[in-house]
Amino acid sequence: MMEGVAEKKREVEEKLRQDEKVVGVLRESLEKSNNVTSGMVTILESFASRLQKMDQTIQPLYRQTLKLTRLQTNVENSLTELDRVIGFHHMADDIEGRIREGPSGNIDGYLKLLERLESAISFFDTNNPSSVELPRLNALYDDGMETLTKDFLNLLKHDSKPVPIQVLNDIASESPEEPQRLEHLPERTMRDLQAIANYLVIKRENTDITGVYAQIRSNQLGRSLSSLKEPGQGGSQLSATTVLRKASFAFLKGQTPSKKNVKRGEGAGKKEREGPRPSATVTSEGGLSEVQLEGSHLFIIMAKVFLRLLQSEVQLMEQIVPKQHHSHVLCQLIKQPMDYFMVDADAILQKAKKCIARHDYPAVLSVFKVTTHMHTLLPEYQAALENMDTASYNRFVEFIGQLEKLTCKTLEDYVLFIRGDPEKQSNLPKDGTVHELTSSTMWFTEQLLEYHSLMGEVFLKQGSYNVLLTNDEKTKAAGHYLSRVLDALNINLKNKADTYESPVLGALFLMNNYHFIHKTFTRNTTMQPLLERAVADIEQRYTELIESEMKSYQKGFAKLIPFLGQEMSISGYQADKPNKAQKALLKEKFKGFNTELEELCRVHGQYSIPDSRLRQRVREDNIELLGPLYSEFFRVYGQSKFTSKPEKYLKVYT
Repeated sequence: MMEGVAEKKREVEEKLRQDEKVVGVLRESLEKSNNVTSGMVTILESFASRLQKMDQTIQPLYRQTLKLTRLQTNVENSLTELDRVIGFHHMADDIEGRIREGPSGNIDGYLKLLERLESAISFFDTNNPSSVELPRLNALYDDGMETLTKDFLNLLKHDSKPVPIQVLNDIASESPEEPQRLEHLPERTMRDLQAIANYLVIKRENTDITGVYAQIRSNQLGRSLSSLKEPGQGGSQLSATTVLRKASFAFLKGQTPSKKNVKRGEGAGKKEREGPRPSATVTSEGGLSEVQLEGSHLFIIMAKVFLRLLQSEVQLMEQIVPKQHHSHVLCQLIKQPMDYFMVDADAILQKAKKCIARHDYPAVLSVFKVTTHMHTLLPEYQAALENMDTASYNRFVEFIGQLEKLTCKTLEDYVLFIRGDPEKQSNLPKDGTVHELTSSTMWFTEQLLEYHSLMGEVFLKQGSYNVLLTNDEKTKAAGHYLSRVLDALNINLKNKADTYESPVLGALFLMNNYHFIHKTFTRNTTMQPLLERAVADIEQRYTELIESEMKSYQKGFAKLIPFLGQEMSISGYQADKPNKAQKALLKEKFKGFNTELEELCRVHGQYSIPDSRLRQRVREDNIELLGPLYSEFFRVYGQSKFTSKPEKYLKVYT
């Protein structure tokens, strides 16, 4: 055990000796490090001392150098300013010639000369107001400003031209999706005008040129519009395309169809014209109007061209005139052309009122066309004039409101006119065919269908332009109006039918007219749905009216029925041996039947059923009514030996 302890002690002592050696090495390293640190501190302290001595030596030299540099800069600035001041004194002599000559195509250089003059004037105003150079500089500057203003005027006048008529024609025929861009001025001219305007208006607050600009561009815009109607300048070509088509509407009031245009039928089964198709406008005074409304189509073209020209003028103005003056300049620019445009607008209204006063109702179609076109263009006018010229925009809105009121009143008057068309005997078709009023009315309503949405809107809005309407409401209102027209027409036709001396002819007249109305709206894929929005069973109603009048018309053939009755049966009658009384009765029956049939053929041969299908149906119904009766009558008595001259009594064979 003691040996183990001794061994452990030796290990500990050995480890202790090793640790002592390590500590000795570390102590030696620490001593060397301290020596190096002490030496470095000594060196740094010596370097700092030397730097301090150097700074004390250089600082006075630096301050002296900085002072000399400042003095040199001041001398140079003084010399530069002195040169500038000397230049101010000599400026009038140096640039007078160039100022008098004007820009000569170098606007930027000329503006720099004016800025130099402005600087010189400012210097003398501040430092030497009594200098003899100041009045001369002021006069020279005023001349330069006047020259610049004249150059602006000359540039604008020289390069401003009316838009060629061919370009206007292209604008009139262009699609809205691809509007044509107009180049009023060359690019260089626009840059020069913009530079002059910015200098005069923004820097010098000289607004005279804005009025000049507005006047010149207004004149060119007005000349472009007026060229649309100038003959010999291309306007005649445009006029040739803008003259309205002849109105295909004959509205007869108080007139009788002549023999030239009313074909007399050879019988109720003879095919004739299905109602008179109008080819011109006949007014209540008997005058013939070749066009619906003179100038309306040209006005539509002018409205479109005016919009495109206005839009291009706004774009041009935005590139030349400073923004803060846009509203004022546009108001001045558009005033004269707008007055010119509104003169034509008022003329359209007055012409329409005159046509309406003489019951030339097809004119309303032109008014509707103008109204529709103005509705289409109004948002673009609003965009062009928005926040600039609300007064001009309001004139457009007011004009559209007048159009709407006019068309609304006209359509209302038209219903009253249809209802009150006089029931003159001389004005009735003698053959019971479709009346001119019916064909004209149905033609007119068919033309209105193109504008049914606008028509419904006009009735609902009654001139209030801020009402928002759905398409369903417009459609229903349009259908209601069409149903009112048909109701008024039915009332008038019934009154006319009552004036016929023959109730049968009156029934035929109503049947023909009801069938024409029914056929017109059922074959039209737009009219029938509109009518059904107001009267769901409109088709059934007219079918019943036709059936009723057809039955009334058949009463004219019922006169033959008494001759075909079986009341003549006599006890003991024998077909091969009739007695004298029976022979006399048979002769009377056959003779009466033949006479009445000949009279019916003569009378009804003058009547007309224009529609072939209706005519065939009436024929079949009459055969169904009389055929069986006559066949039976002929079977029983036709073979009887009641006469020695059968050809005299037996004229109709089955």
